[in-house]
Amino acid sequence: MAVDHSRSGTPHDSARVRSAAGVLGQAVIARGGVRHLVDAVTPVAVFLFGYQLFGTGPAVAATVITASLLAGWRWRRGDSPKVVTAALIAVTAYSALVLFTGEGRAFFLPEIVGCAVSAVAFGATLIRGRPLSLLVCQRIRIEPADVDQSRIRQHRRLTAAWAVMWALHVLILLPLYAADQITALAVVTMLLGKPSVLIAVAASWLWVRKR
Repeated sequence: MAVDHSRSGTPHDSARVRSAAGVLGQAVIARGGVRHLVDAVTPVAVFLFGYQLFGTGPAVAATVITASLLAGWRWRRGDSPKVVTAALIAVTAYSALVLFTGEGRAFFLPEIVGCAVSAVAFGATLIRGRPLSLLVCQRIRIEPADVDQSRIRQHRRLTAAWAVMWALHVLILLPLYAADQITALAVVTMLLGKPSVLIAVAASWLWVRKR
């Protein structure tokens, strides 16, 4: 009996999906994805471990020390001083917020605020008619200054996808924050924070380059 390979679920479709996933994975790795994941996940893991076992003060101290060691390691490897410094300042600010409020969940508040601001920023550019993904691509010179309407429509879809992604982050994290679920906040942040952004960046880059 003949097999219709045009239907979904065929070996050909599976191979195509695996190929696309492989290309996406290579794009993430090529952009330092593994290093960025380690940098993003390690301070959160250290904070959670320290908070659960020793309390606020030791957790904050361990987190800042870990972030400082990571920053020194990245600096010695030749990473951008601005990027390294910004990452260290961010972790230090998160930790300071915990000390200021006395609440462990405050460590994750900047993440929620940042996601909310990003969702609004991407959504607002859709209303203005100049999708943020297009503006970013033009800024880094992978899109020309003048694009036709079909290209703008494509970037509207891409920008909308980014807005939805950031909004989903808020919808997931905010209830956990309200319920003071620190362990869940840490796990979700490690799984859906930097990893999802890296995948989205790589997927967006591949999408833009293909068109």
